Amino acid sequence: MSRPTITTRPLEVTETGHYTELLYDDGENDDRLWCAAHGGFVEPGTAELALELATGSATASCWACLGYDEEHDEFDLWHPPSSEFAPGTYPLLERIADRGFETVISLHGLAADEVIVGGGADERTKGALETALERTVSVPVKTVTGGPYGGVSPQNFVNWLARDGTGGIQLELGPTARTTDVDAVRSALESWLE
Repeated sequence: MSRPTITTRPLEVTETGHYTELLYDDGENDDRLWCAAHGGFVEPGTAELALELATGSATASCWACLGYDEEHDEFDLWHPPSSEFAPGTYPLLERIADRGFETVISLHGLAADEVIVGGGADERTKGALETALERTVSVPVKTVTGGPYGGVSPQNFVNWLARDGTGGIQLELGPTARTTDVDAVRSALESWLE
């Protein structure tokens, strides 16, 4: 197995900021992929956690986009829906688009102070993660199968990046889960994957 490297690619530069794509990958891993498509100040804390989880494992990759701007709202500039991310627009995503990862987990920020487990993965998988998180975080945790945070669309990158299109996990993390409880979230995710 090759040694993973971090590759970045600028996607957009504004007068006061930038939007960058990041890939941490060895070119071969198909076990686990951590994603944070709305990282940087778009959904703060998500890319840092995804990269930390990936670099802490011998069999994980990370794909993220990071947006920073000194004068404009990063969310307004760089928050496309998860179903609009396409390999042709994101060159580093294109490198892994056909890999078929066993487990894909996409981390997102949420305004409400809770944790929502969604994505196209089966209910048993999502329920096990919900239970692991409930044991460690101080905010409510729930599983959803639809709605704005469901993440179940086949066009959502977390689902089509998964092996055989079986679906991934879209994890919506409220402010506490991305700050005060971030160590508990990391621990729950690592334990759930063992």
